[in-house]
Order: sequence, then structure tokens, then C-alpha cells
Amino acid sequence: MTTPAFPQANTNEFTQDLMRLMVRRGVTSIAPRPDLSAPQAGLLGLTEQDTFVTRDLAFAFLGPQDHRAAAAALHVNDPALLPDGEQRGEADIAAFSRAAGELFDQHGIMNLEFPAGAFLGFRSTPQGQRFAVEGVHLTLRPTPNPA
Repeated sequence: MTTPAFPQANTNEFTQDLMRLMVRRGVTSIAPRPDLSAPQAGLLGLTEQDTFVTRDLAFAFLGPQDHRAAAAALHVNDPALLPDGEQRGEADIAAFSRAAGELFDQHGIMNLEFPAGAFLGFRSTPQGQRFAVEGVHLTLRPTPNPA
């Protein structure tokens, strides 16, 4: 996820901010829809037509207890917690997408592309939860040409 125009330090900062946003909004993972076949890919961010989209992606959400624990572990002050028994849905994806758009603007990101097999989110390991970025392609916003 690094390029010469987006050095490792910027990548780390963006990844940390994105991870905290996912925890804040209760998102445990984002991946391409399982019914997509190559060369199709899911997209989160701006299209070439400058429209922000969440296309062909599958979102998974933290359960209430896991959400509270993740927010506490990462010191997320304002998690969007749901009362027990409520389910997340399209409105939660839309809220996450709006917040992701603001985050992308702050970091100069155009979009994240999720080809088949890509994964962004938390994976369970024997040691606990690990944040994984696997196969996700990051596109930077074009920089304006100086006059």
C-alpha cells in the first residue's frame, strides 16, 4: 500500500486512522462481495467521475461486546455503539462511507480497490485480534498541475 508519492509514514498514519474509524463505526471487515469474479473488484472511494461509491463490497460488523472491547482497547472515545439485540445494516454502511470519504480527503486518497481475495479488517489469531490489509489497492488523488 505504499508508493514513492505516499511513503511508509503516511501509509501507517492512514492505516491507523482507517482502523480507528472502522472500530468507531463497528466495522470488523471489508472485502469484495463473494460472488464477484476476476477481473471485477469492489471499490470504496472516488470513481474517475469524482463520485464517492461503495460498490461490490461485503461489510461485516462487530457484535456489541466486541465493539465495546475494541473501542476500549484502541481508546476510541466516541464509538457508534448499538443497543444489544439491534443489527447493523445499510444505514451503518452509509455512515461509515461518509466518514471514510472525509478520512480519504484528509489523506489525499482517491479510493481503495478490493480485487478478488482482498481483505481489510480484523482477523482472529491465537494472540487476539490482528488488523490485516491484504491485497487492497490504494489510489492517491491526482495532484493539481502547477500553473
